[in-house]
Amino acid sequence: MRQNILLIAAMTVAFSLTGCQSGSTEAENEALRRQVEQLEQKISDLEQQMTARTGAEAAGTSQAPDPAASAADKDMEGTDPASALTTTHSLEELADVITAYEEKVNAAAPSGNASEDMEQFMDLKQEEKTIDQDLDLHEDELEYLYRNGSLSREEYKSLERELERLEDRLDAAEDLLEYTFGMDD
Repeated sequence: MRQNILLIAAMTVAFSLTGCQSGSTEAENEALRRQVEQLEQKISDLEQQMTARTGAEAAGTSQAPDPAASAADKDMEGTDPASALTTTHSLEELADVITAYEEKVNAAAPSGNASEDMEQFMDLKQEEKTIDQDLDLHEDELEYLYRNGSLSREEYKSLERELERLEDRLDAAEDLLEYTFGMDD
């Protein structure tokens, strides 16, 4: 069931990205292809982990740590076990990404050349959309964890509030970007 949900989430991201490419450049297309490949790799890693866990549970043994564990597993070490072991990104990782994006937006300034300004704006706007999709995915994952009983109502509400704060920060950065470049999409 979990594999199906992750697959659906990845497919949704992939389809939504392909629908927005009508005026995109080759560099944007390549970046989107890499994102889809990364998502497919994460899904494959998760499927392998689930298969290994299911097999270990069926045999009644505990699974020894896999020395070839995915990078995602290594990134999650030392974080909140309620969310980190079962979500694509931790809230800390998402907060760091948003902080980096805010810094880029704060440093952005129009050059006076309309085409350069548009390109800079669109690059930052695409990055914002990618971060927003990651936030949406995390929200979906939290909801799934709550529904299957992995998170208590209090944990879910607390994580949901923190996620809302991150979304507010991203929205504020988007507003600043639009104001700086005098563009509103």
